[in-house]
Amino acid sequence: MCLIAVFSVVQTSGPFSSLVFADNILSIQLSLAQGNNEPTSATGTVEINLENGDVEIELEDATPDSIYTSAFVSYSSSIALGALTTGGEGDGKLDAHLSPGAYVGYFALTRLEALQLSSADVSFTIGATVSTLVTTTSTSSQTTITETGSTTETQSGTTTSETETSNIVTGAGTLQIEFQVEPAFKSIAASSFAKFNIRIRPTVTASILLVARGVPDHSVAIFTPNMGVADPQFHSTMTIVTSADTKPGLYGITVLALVNGHEFNAQVALEVTGSTITNQTTSTISISAGPALSLNLFSDKRHYEPNATVSFQGHVTDETGNAVADAMVSMQVDGPTGAEIVFVTSLETDAAGVFRVSFRLPSNATIGTYTAFASATKSGYDGATSHTTFVVGSSSTPSVIIRVVYAGDSAGNPSGVFSAGQTVVIWVTVENIGPTFQGVVWVQIRNPNGIPISIQFRISSLNSGETVKDGFGFTFLSKPTPGVYTVNALVSDKMISQGGTFLASAETQFAVTG
Repeated sequence: MCLIAVFSVVQTSGPFSSLVFADNILSIQLSLAQGNNEPTSATGTVEINLENGDVEIELEDATPDSIYTSAFVSYSSSIALGALTTGGEGDGKLDAHLSPGAYVGYFALTRLEALQLSSADVSFTIGATVSTLVTTTSTSSQTTITETGSTTETQSGTTTSETETSNIVTGAGTLQIEFQVEPAFKSIAASSFAKFNIRIRPTVTASILLVARGVPDHSVAIFTPNMGVADPQFHSTMTIVTSADTKPGLYGITVLALVNGHEFNAQVALEVTGSTITNQTTSTISISAGPALSLNLFSDKRHYEPNATVSFQGHVTDETGNAVADAMVSMQVDGPTGAEIVFVTSLETDAAGVFRVSFRLPSNATIGTYTAFASATKSGYDGATSHTTFVVGSSSTPSVIIRVVYAGDSAGNPSGVFSAGQTVVIWVTVENIGPTFQGVVWVQIRNPNGIPISIQFRISSLNSGETVKDGFGFTFLSKPTPGVYTVNALVSDKMISQGGTFLASAETQFAVTG
């Protein structure tokens, strides 16, 4: 197994706690906290096995015959690690465990309900490892961890707000991907936005779906694009747009990638400050976590034969782009004649907001286009629906999928943030998996208040097996409302006024600054 370890120390005053990385073990020094009542000689270390998550916490020369409560504290929760007891010499040791995943925060030891020792802020991932250089800085010193992780150097240096990392992740079976997100750390002021570049390169051609977890409240994550095909690689940009209401702090944001049905993740750290940062564009927008769900649904293949297994996957997010766990999903598959083939009501999203379901076609399955419908619900949210199609054998009726939809410029370059006066081009890529037909591609743009401000359509000849990419330009004629705009892309078999039916739909977002 390859392992990923991403370190980000963002302490702004005082010296860094020592970090040492060797043989998949991360060693972090604990320092005396302000206001502690420990002996001045007290020291502590935390050692983390980045492969299996085993944690060892050790104290020396601390308060004798005492009990300390240990925890890993993030900016949204605290993970209890257990009680550490010291003997008559003030020494003690505790063995604990952390589950696979990404972590951003610090280790803390308390006694008598007061913080006694703590580590610097640190970001790391258990179950995966970095293959290249990782650099972190503070206002007073710079810590560099090399590729081999065998040494740690500290030197004086200037403040920076970014670190870069390149990750190699190995999945189940033979699928291996290179998953790169950079920078690994960025610092911005509230009401600003931060961009992270994403590159995924799998060992085989693969479908990609991206979603975020850990986005700060009153902020939104926009992927441009959020889905596509890696052949041989897939590029995207994640833009985190914050508002004046975004609370300052350090946030661990997980980028979740669904690659041919396998989940991979990489973490970046975003620091939001309350002060203005030089050369940073301000967004001056208001973002609130809306109660509506968003649902994407797709099958693992475009075409199937009778007696084949059909596998569906989907993901559920909220209006900020955050993955929604524990959402209830029901799904129905209708055959070419409209008869119900499958109906499932017991699906539930996992921590990444992902759900899966499979079924086997009968050996005498009707040849033609099948339609799958899904709906997602969760208490406190407005529900969401989605649908997609697939073909069994060959089909005489239209069947299309929207492979990609994103906002960008006239050259096709993706962008998640625009300002007044700029032209927004919505790019839609449609694949026809059925027979040739005259289709209609639609784009609707809704402003932050949910009001449609632009509806465009284009009639295109969609040949069998063809992939078509269309761009729909839109320029704000007056001062736009700052905020997050929603784009609905749809394909119908003819004009709706002529009795047409929508065959496929997809959504994306972009932000407009004031």
